[in-house]
Amino acid sequence: MNGLSYREFLELKLSITLSHYTLDELLANHIEITDRLTEHFLPLEHLQEYLTYGYYPFYFREKGQYLRQLNAVVNQTIDIDLVNLGLVKQSFTNKLKKLLLIISTSNPYELNVTKVAGNVEVSRNTLYAYLQNLDKGGLLNIIGSTKKGISKLSKPEKLYLNNTNIFYTFGTESKVGTIRETFFVSQLKHLYDVEVSDKGDFVVDKKYTFEVGGSSKKFKQIKDVENSYLVIDTDSTENSHKIPLWLFGFLY
Repeated sequence: MNGLSYREFLELKLSITLSHYTLDELLANHIEITDRLTEHFLPLEHLQEYLTYGYYPFYFREKGQYLRQLNAVVNQTIDIDLVNLGLVKQSFTNKLKKLLLIISTSNPYELNVTKVAGNVEVSRNTLYAYLQNLDKGGLLNIIGSTKKGISKLSKPEKLYLNNTNIFYTFGTESKVGTIRETFFVSQLKHLYDVEVSDKGDFVVDKKYTFEVGGSSKKFKQIKDVENSYLVIDTDSTENSHKIPLWLFGFLY
């Protein structure tokens, strides 16, 4: 089951009703949509809380225990769910937890599968199976490449934790760029086809190219790419091809 979108989190936190939009609607009308939404809340006021605590609805039951409970969910998924489904042997569960920890401290684009396989002391083939099982278990997102002939699950181009809350469960220090990309992927992956791009960060539905970054990010990497957009960490923009990152939390 998918976790809360940023929109759903805001609805629960603020007791308001907010519209959701298709990707095409956001790309075509994001300036107007931003103006409409910001009549009800400040876009960035609650974003860090969502990134840290807001992906799973049980946060609202007992906020002070959220990360401890999420850690228990992660352990149960690996120790019980994946084992009972026959996706991993009980004796290997600690290797999956170690693998998640390694991913949480790595830049997605720098992750070396051969090196990681050595660190968790498994073969490359076994590592690929682990990655697939963690994806099925809702703990990992595997983002493949647009290059033809490369299978998403046999040779992943980028590996992300399923959502940003898991970083804080591990208590790891992660670069802000990794957090941004993880948020973007978590909000789009179950609705659209997301792939790694040679130019820019992601291609969605083999049509739109996105470069994700801070508020000062420029178009350099995608300046010659058709249907390309900057996704930047800001409250609003006045450029039709610059879209606030938080707004992708309103896709569902």
